[in-house]
Amino acid sequence: MGERALSDVVDELRGLLVEVTGRAELGTLPVEAPLLAPPAELGSLSGTLLLREIKVRYGVDVADEDINLDALQTLGSLAEFVAARI
Repeated sequence: MGERALSDVVDELRGLLVEVTGRAELGTLPVEAPLLAPPAELGSLSGTLLLREIKVRYGVDVADEDINLDALQTLGSLAEFVAARI
């Protein structure tokens, strides 16, 4: 997958973060930002909703393919994980 496509996935994931959390500021979340710590600080519900939306939108089951959920460390790691599977 090309660099342009990865940036598209990053932008789409930012949109999903805004949708599932209701927090508009996550629409500009840096790619190196952690998802489970500040500034995103996804809780168990918002994390689950995000993973569900990724599965619906991309057909990628992050929780099933990444047992340790390392892909959720940062926005960038999640985007790379998803982009490599679509």
